[in-house]
Amino acid sequence: MIKYSGDVRREQIVKAALKIIGKKGVSGLTTAVIAREVGLSEASLYRHFKNKDEILYATGKGIGEALKKNIEIALRTVAPPLQKLKRAFLLHLEYMENNEGIPRLAFSEELHIVNEQLQKEFLKNISVYSSGLSSLIREGQRLEAIRKDVDARSSAAMMIGMVLVAVMKWSLTGFSFSLKSEGMKLWKNFEKCIAPLS
Repeated sequence: MIKYSGDVRREQIVKAALKIIGKKGVSGLTTAVIAREVGLSEASLYRHFKNKDEILYATGKGIGEALKKNIEIALRTVAPPLQKLKRAFLLHLEYMENNEGIPRLAFSEELHIVNEQLQKEFLKNISVYSSGLSSLIREGQRLEAIRKDVDARSSAAMMIGMVLVAVMKWSLTGFSFSLKSEGMKLWKNFEKCIAPLS
């Protein structure tokens, strides 16, 4: 039997939680179901997390870290500013498409009403991610690749909104279409709005 470090086990538990939420929703998430998915006893699960709320918080934290990493990748991309911004948008769509549990968690009663700690974590994630997108937009404005009369923060919010609209439709239809393809239809229109007038 393979022995995993505590950090690896915690990561496996968080991934399992998201997978279960994707299939059964937050209401279908229990420590017993998570333990079974990871191949642990429930008692062993409690060595890594105190309870389900702690697992959900770690899940929210992991989502924030992944989005932050996507911004860092976009910033390091050697490309014109609009292409960097498009890269960030695509990475966001790809991340969501690979994690069907995220929309089910993001639109859940657990997040919006029940779990205050999780709410705070998601709000922090949105703020950090929005700041990263704003930085990319301001960089484009400095290089005259993005219109100077658009507000960077509002444009960042619009980008996040485009993902949310596409993700909600995708989730409500049982993940029945390519999220990336749907998102790119929105991106084409958004790019026309922020590109310099010719």
